[in-house]
Amino acid sequence: MNDRFPAEAERLAQYGKAEQEQILGPGDDLYGVAYTGLSWLPKEIHFGIRAGDGRLVAHTGLRALQLTVGGTDLAAMGVGGVCVAPDQRGGGLARTVVNAALDHARELGHRYALLFCRPEKTGLYRKLGFREVAEVVTVEQPEGRLAEMPLRTMWSPLVAGAAWPEGPVRLRSLPM
Repeated sequence: MNDRFPAEAERLAQYGKAEQEQILGPGDDLYGVAYTGLSWLPKEIHFGIRAGDGRLVAHTGLRALQLTVGGTDLAAMGVGGVCVAPDQRGGGLARTVVNAALDHARELGHRYALLFCRPEKTGLYRKLGFREVAEVVTVEQPEGRLAEMPLRTMWSPLVAGAAWPEGPVRLRSLPM
């Protein structure tokens, strides 16, 4: 972390299109996932990092999820909307903001974190402690339709000894 940023991320009171554009600039597909054709849920809890001038330069969002994995129902904290301003990448901001979000998920009592990412981002998330889910993952879509998740699904234990169950994964909501 360099001198221009606080050592910790802050919980954001709001995060919407304007805040997203502060970080990534204008655009309709800032995360590069429109090709999936999926409908997505917004995150409910947001963490960010601001530059010394007050500009938001990094974000991570959270949303509680219900899943069925290999026939076992479980809860997980969904992690998404992870982004760092292009001119600020490479300085550890993603690690700082994701870790703040995961710490909050632990405080809320979650055992697992779950995220979806493009294949080229798996290396970043592995460095942050996430592991790939090897099984097929389905997610709900409007009108009760189920869709196979075309992005990589990754999970992270939030408590010591948490192991991901074996078997296919069904997210019992839209993805986040």
